[in-house]
Amino acid sequence: MLLRYAILGLLDSQELHGYRIKSAFEERIGPAWSLNFGQIYQTLKDLRRRGLVEGRFDQGDGHLGRWVYTLTPKGRRSLETWLGRSPRRPQPIRDEIFIRLLVLDTKALDPSLDQLARQEHVYREYLTQLTAYRRELEPLETEERLLNSLAADAALFHAEAHLKWLDHCGAVLRAWKPAGVPATAPPTSRAKATRSGRHSTSTTRKRR
Repeated sequence: MLLRYAILGLLDSQELHGYRIKSAFEERIGPAWSLNFGQIYQTLKDLRRRGLVEGRFDQGDGHLGRWVYTLTPKGRRSLETWLGRSPRRPQPIRDEIFIRLLVLDTKALDPSLDQLARQEHVYREYLTQLTAYRRELEPLETEERLLNSLAADAALFHAEAHLKWLDHCGAVLRAWKPAGVPATAPPTSRAKATRSGRHSTSTTRKRR
């Protein structure tokens, strides 16, 4: 759905072929959102069928030639209608770590903590790469660099939030006690019981 409007936006006021659509998208958004040619050409096929774009075969100077696409008036109206809509609510979180924890025995703490640690390692490596990429964009001298930086910032904030959530998961798992498993007496209770036992023994000895 979103790719449809991205292509309509890129074709607004210019004619592009599939390869150029991919490169223009990546120039503006950056590596945080990668596309493959299958997605692009399937979406272009759907847009042509709906009458939102039109294509023509350009022989050019080469032997093979290629299809180039332009936005139709109907496509421009569709793009403007979409831009005027209220943004959608955030998508539900569907992260791989949920499934990894699902298939584990929740009563065995160590395997779950190990999965969290592995996930944290992956995210910290990703965070390092994103930080380096974001620094390379400075100074923000062009529109492409500006959009790249905003996309990189979004990815950075998301990764940092995910790391915070992983830390929270570890704390919750360590504190959690399954139903039916008696909780261990707190240290203060055990200390009181020990002192009480020693007092009783001492009193008995004195009586003797």
